[in-house]
Amino acid sequence: MNKPSGISKFVKYIFSFREVGILIPLILICVVTSIINPIFATGDNLINLLRSISVAMIGGVGMTFILISGGLDLSIGSVLALGGMVTGYFLGVAQFPVVISILLGISTSALAGFVNGFVTSRFGLPPLIVTLGMMNVARGVVNVMSKGRPYSEFPDVFNSIGQSSFLGIPLLAYIALVLVIAGHFVLKYTVFGRCITAIGGNEDTARVSGIDVVKYKLLNYVIMAVLSGIAGILIASRLSTSVANAGTGWELSIIASVVIGGTSMYGGSGSVIGTVIGVSIMEVLKVAITMLRIDPYWQSIVVGVIIVLAVGLDTYRRKLISGSGG
Repeated sequence: MNKPSGISKFVKYIFSFREVGILIPLILICVVTSIINPIFATGDNLINLLRSISVAMIGGVGMTFILISGGLDLSIGSVLALGGMVTGYFLGVAQFPVVISILLGISTSALAGFVNGFVTSRFGLPPLIVTLGMMNVARGVVNVMSKGRPYSEFPDVFNSIGQSSFLGIPLLAYIALVLVIAGHFVLKYTVFGRCITAIGGNEDTARVSGIDVVKYKLLNYVIMAVLSGIAGILIASRLSTSVANAGTGWELSIIASVVIGGTSMYGGSGSVIGTVIGVSIMEVLKVAITMLRIDPYWQSIVVGVIIVLAVGLDTYRRKLISGSGG
């Protein structure tokens, strides 16, 4: 019998990663779109795409943690707008220093996450209801603050965060990369990551095992809100303005991206690497729809269909696993 060659061993090793299965559709979408419309593969378009992917990846890291723990957060789009609007107010109206304004924006977002985490973990209310309420509260605060008007005229040093590049790569991409690496490390190699995975697998068993479920859930929602606030601040920096409708529909796009990346809606499993690929698929699809001259209103339909298919596949996979286990 012939021994497998080094190449075949390498191929088997590559395909042993579950993320490879979702990497193939991403490559196909890119190739097909580039063939039909070569503008897709131009440098300027790829840089703009990288900016969009970077911001979405920041939210994706937080949502990966939330879903793995068995939770859900529908408020992230509104919290994104809240972080950007608060920062914009203190920069453009109150004339606060850049660092102080950013910290105030992040702190306000963190407060929203604290409320989400405290109510869901301490009182046991469904996260769907709690975060749906926070989605409306945060958006209402944004509208009251802005009265529908944008904040602008920010200092150049703030605008440069979202607009500058280093070695031809947007600074946004470096920020997202750092957060992705940190998220991957925390999830895979720390007590926090193991605890939220255990909580998502079986909350009652995790509690009996001595895990402080309330604490870890609370921290999880705060992390999600902080990352949403950072995303909102980066968008405000990139556009040189804070707008009240920022992040509208962002929650569905991020949830779809994370589920596409292999994170289970039922909790207990997922990966940040898969989320990166899932986010890339969603953002590339949005650009591809435009490049292929498809009506942009189809984007919402595509996102909805993808969510249903991804959850359906996750449900089918779990049934197969439980069936084989039995």
